[in-house]
Amino acid sequence: MQNPLHIGALGLGLLCGVAAAQSSILNPPPPPPVAPAGWSEVDAARSTGFFFIAGQPDIAGLRAFADMGGAFVVNLRREAEMESVPFDEQAEANAVGLGYASIPVESASFSAEAVRAFDEAVRDVKGPILVHCRSGSRGAAMIAAHKALIDRVDLGIALREGFSLGMGSGMAEAVRRMIQQDPTMIADRIDADRLRDSVFTLAEFGTRHTMSETDSDERGIGAARRWLKQSFEDAQVGSGRTGDLTLRVEFDAHTVEPDGRRILEPVEVVNVLCTVPGSMPESRDRLIYVLGHYDSRASSAMDSSSDAPGANDDASGVAALIELARVFAKERLESTVVLMATAGEEQGLYGARAHARDLAAAGANVTAVFNNDTIGDPAGPNGLHAPDEVRLFSEGLPAVLFQDNENSVRALRTIRQYATESDSPSRQLARYIAEVARTFQTTVQPRLIYRPDRFLRGGDHTAFNEVGFSAVRFVEVYEDYTKQHQDVRVEDGVEFGDLPEFVDPEYLADVTRLNAAAIVSLANAPSPPANARMLVAQLSNDTTLRWDAVPEPDVAGYQVVWRATDSTEWSRVQDVGLELEATIDLSKDNWFFGVRSYDLDGYVSPVVTPVAARR
Repeated sequence: MQNPLHIGALGLGLLCGVAAAQSSILNPPPPPPVAPAGWSEVDAARSTGFFFIAGQPDIAGLRAFADMGGAFVVNLRREAEMESVPFDEQAEANAVGLGYASIPVESASFSAEAVRAFDEAVRDVKGPILVHCRSGSRGAAMIAAHKALIDRVDLGIALREGFSLGMGSGMAEAVRRMIQQDPTMIADRIDADRLRDSVFTLAEFGTRHTMSETDSDERGIGAARRWLKQSFEDAQVGSGRTGDLTLRVEFDAHTVEPDGRRILEPVEVVNVLCTVPGSMPESRDRLIYVLGHYDSRASSAMDSSSDAPGANDDASGVAALIELARVFAKERLESTVVLMATAGEEQGLYGARAHARDLAAAGANVTAVFNNDTIGDPAGPNGLHAPDEVRLFSEGLPAVLFQDNENSVRALRTIRQYATESDSPSRQLARYIAEVARTFQTTVQPRLIYRPDRFLRGGDHTAFNEVGFSAVRFVEVYEDYTKQHQDVRVEDGVEFGDLPEFVDPEYLADVTRLNAAAIVSLANAPSPPANARMLVAQLSNDTTLRWDAVPEPDVAGYQVVWRATDSTEWSRVQDVGLELEATIDLSKDNWFFGVRSYDLDGYVSPVVTPVAARR
């Protein structure tokens, strides 16, 4: 069974007590440089700061380490490896006053979660720490990874120290892969200045109204979309992507006929797409959509000529797409990420609806939709301010069920019977994002809002909900309505209009970083278990769940999670390895249950809610 500190940290960091921390434990005064006598013949200890890196110690080595003032032992060997050790290492270490932690790792499962578990174990230790595996290579790799991930030392410098301590090339590659794919390392590449520049550029097109001019290169929605396409194409330059991994940038055009309300004549609504193909063939068809709408409006929804800078609503969300394209182009995420700047949102979600319907008709495997709409200003009216939060809206009852057909009625009855109103796929996606934020301690944390959207407003995620896809919306906590859907003007000393100077680039960067961390985690995780079911064939005081295996080759196991029926967040987890069935000694009448998968790198999938079944 995998170490729960490793596997559980991403999805249940709060529960397992594993959290990222900025420490400086690699830089204390150095201890005596002499390795303790009586060490195992496998390897001599090498020291760095308060750490001694070594192969498997024997009993005499543990005692010698304690005698020289040693304080703690970290064992990185797997349980199967320790079966050949002829003594109980933890008992022997504790007997001579040494603290002890077991964090099993190997090159195939060397993950950021393991490094954070290591940091959690040693951060408060006072005195020398012995880190060992079989030969010392994994110990050296752990020190290098800790330097790069926790202390934010340059990766090249960290790897050189690892090599000096005896790290092998295989472990060096594992560290490099882990650091390059770690959500926080990727998120840290988000640049607030670039985001600000994109917001100002979009605002300078004057108006981006869906029915504004398209021929000019300086004003109107046509100029804006051509600039967007070029910005996405720029992300391909220097990315090293070729063949099937090459970024695909395209216009997605749909002709919208007059609706008698906000579209009075036929108009071409053009979305701008940047597709970042996934690197794993088994995961490449899993699509994660990230949305922001690039059209804007003035006070009148039909005014297509007045200035409508739309800086916060929603140049902020589109700027996030451009920055995510730049950062993701240099990564090799396992699933495909589609960054889509939509048009026609202010007229009735036309661009998003047309695209979502096409996806549904094609049977596309859209696993998640992140809609970023109005995410650039943490300041509200009357001194309200929320620089460390963003609202995250998610539907409870899926919109697709409110169709006039027999299957929808049956599904709604089942939801009512088993009280799963708050366990829709969109709601599970919101919980997943919140768990990622807690685990990696993102500067901006999501405030989960359990409703589809705000009163009297809507967003492009709704178009994806309507056809059955999991979709959520990010939006700042406090909205200032003098800056939304307003003609640019000054009235009674109050400045109206959605101007770029009201967008806070640092806050926008932090919201974009939250997006990045969640997208990286989701894109690299295996698929959620399919056909998850809870057996209800007979009365019992325990709960049995079954599910089907996921297709990804790097899947390492599954977890059952549960929570009290009056709780909104998962509170307990049980790792069941690669088994496809688990029985929990708790009554299904008293708890809500879910199932998820995890891979060798420690990434976990969103939770799926099992359906009631007889087998």
